[in-house]
Amino acid sequence: MPDALKRLLEARSVAVVGASPDPRKRGHQAVRGLLESGFEGKVLPVHPDGGTLFGLQVAGSVTELSEAPDLAMICTRAAAVPAILERCAARGVGGAVVIAVGFDEAGPEGEALAVDVREIAQRTGLRVIGPNTSGFLNAGLGLNLVGIPEVRAGRMALLSQSGNVGLDIITKASAGSQGISLYVGVGNELDVAFHEYVAFLERHEPSEVILVYAEGFRDGRAFMHTVSRVARTKPVVVLKGGRSGKGASSARSHTGAVAGAYNVFSSLLRQSGAHEVTRSYQLLRVGEMLAGQPVCRPGGVAVLADGGGHGTLAADSLEEQGVPLAVLSSRTTGRLASLLGPAAAVSNPIDLAGAGDHSPSIFAEVFSVLAEDPFCGGIVVTGLFGGYALRFSDVLTEEESSAAAQIVETVQEAGLPTVLHTIYADRDTQALRRVRASGIPVVESVETACRCAAAAYDRRAFLERSASTRPLAEVAAAYPAACPASSDGDGGPVFLSELDARRLVESHNVPVVQCVLARSAEDCGEAVGELTEAAAVKVLSAAVPHKTDAGGVALGVAGRAAGADAYRQVVASVAAYAERNGFDPSIQGVLVSPMLPEPLAELIVGVRCDPHYGPVVTVGAGGTSVEILGDVSIRGLPIDGEVVAEMLDELKISALINGFRGSQPADREALNGLILGVVGCALDNPDIREIELNPVMVYATHCVAVDVRAFVRDTVG
Repeated sequence: MPDALKRLLEARSVAVVGASPDPRKRGHQAVRGLLESGFEGKVLPVHPDGGTLFGLQVAGSVTELSEAPDLAMICTRAAAVPAILERCAARGVGGAVVIAVGFDEAGPEGEALAVDVREIAQRTGLRVIGPNTSGFLNAGLGLNLVGIPEVRAGRMALLSQSGNVGLDIITKASAGSQGISLYVGVGNELDVAFHEYVAFLERHEPSEVILVYAEGFRDGRAFMHTVSRVARTKPVVVLKGGRSGKGASSARSHTGAVAGAYNVFSSLLRQSGAHEVTRSYQLLRVGEMLAGQPVCRPGGVAVLADGGGHGTLAADSLEEQGVPLAVLSSRTTGRLASLLGPAAAVSNPIDLAGAGDHSPSIFAEVFSVLAEDPFCGGIVVTGLFGGYALRFSDVLTEEESSAAAQIVETVQEAGLPTVLHTIYADRDTQALRRVRASGIPVVESVETACRCAAAAYDRRAFLERSASTRPLAEVAAAYPAACPASSDGDGGPVFLSELDARRLVESHNVPVVQCVLARSAEDCGEAVGELTEAAAVKVLSAAVPHKTDAGGVALGVAGRAAGADAYRQVVASVAAYAERNGFDPSIQGVLVSPMLPEPLAELIVGVRCDPHYGPVVTVGAGGTSVEILGDVSIRGLPIDGEVVAEMLDELKISALINGFRGSQPADREALNGLILGVVGCALDNPDIREIELNPVMVYATHCVAVDVRAFVRDTVG
């Protein structure tokens, strides 16, 4: 797959179809752009009118070319594209970039054209980039099919579904310290998909970091699996557009509601080892950090500020992102106190208290001290550095520049990742030029600086963890093809009765509270009367997965008479609910279970087949308020006991599980076994669309599921 793209993305000959003499046309601009970008390969203009363009002979058709080019850039209207692709395939062209809009984003006619393009690509093997793309560029080769002038060749690759976002990042990267190695406007992914570009970039030596802006993926599961492998050797930074949409949340269960499309995406992305950002300006800055700086050393991050406010904001931002502040050694704090004087704060955040105003060289001295501290893993500098000469006096210019040079030397020798926030980030001072040239990011906000530091910190943690684990795709390949990624073609979900759902999970050693099926009021009264404790009475109906909403649950029922009344009550409530909502409840009876004692915590455990990313497991705070609390952890399957432990520790209610205010901790071994049992049940039964246990009552000595619901694919429909 990557080799197939190599001929396109490293093309040595390019046919421009639609190479018009009109300078307003994209084909004209493409030919001119290739010539002006220093492309050393062959440029082959194609236009029905023939003639010459920029001194080049224009062929009337692709089939008339004297040689089969590596790549064709098609700059025509959408309706003409299928016929041109057929001619390209017949001539032996390696692939095509389709610029035109008007395909599957443009109604029935466009959708028909999209079908044609897919069919041609699959039948002929011609690889197609786009359509609806801004093109691509390989800066090192001068292969510029985007038309942006003066792109600085560098170390960051960019994949973008938006031409304007791509243009913005390329322009800023060209003015920064890292530059762009390769850019692809991914477009509609009718043929070449996001994960294929990522796989190509894994072996593209000039690209040291991969930046991604995406609004959707043709194959989300393949993207995550590919990233989980590539991220082990190259950092991947992702900005997702469309995070606020309702997505694919499902009303069928609580699990579907809380594990919406974006929640799943974000969780799986983190699991795969990529770095997510939520602001467009952070995408470039985090990329610069990971391309130009090493990962964090062991320990936390030190904040070096020349004012208390910025230092406080930095500390807050790092904590919010789960990055610990470095606990500096007493030797370090003692040296800093001697260096900075009594007005300074030296415990971290370090506040110079104005010491840099008169002598910017103090920054270099502090760096030298911090570099020797065994607990300092990285540094965030925040405040005025780089602009002291502007702020106070130009007599500080040389001293500040010299300090910058010393900082760069210290950082490089110590392998100490550093990011600089300064209010003068938009200025081109001598000191900042030295900092930028070294690969240290110079950023506009404290929050962005801390996001960069967090990426270096998280990168280290991921590399340490991945050293003893296999990539997600490799692990998944060892399991059955559970939960197909798309439900297309299914006749719709079929809900199992709770009894069937219980039997399903019990076959995988998942503990479920005991129950008795009662088909009449008399049977229910007898079942309740035989219990030594109060009972829970729940309607049994596959058509009513949310029993509480339908009035189908009675709790604390004691005695035969109360049991009979409870039966009549829940059956009548569910029947009325079904009549109001226009469906047949198909009530099979009620389930009678003993009431359980107050647990340490109530959890929800669910596995569902996400339509974009495949099977995922959700663990979180359970009960009737699960959707309100939204306290969940999500992972892609399969998982192991170590991942289960991580998920539980991520929850806000983890304190209840681990023992809160002197209470006993939960039986983590039993809880892990229950969760892995549900996961194993889903993996062993590919027809399961969703299975949910809610609540799971967690105790110090055991755990048990109270309610189980599941639905499967309708293989008949």
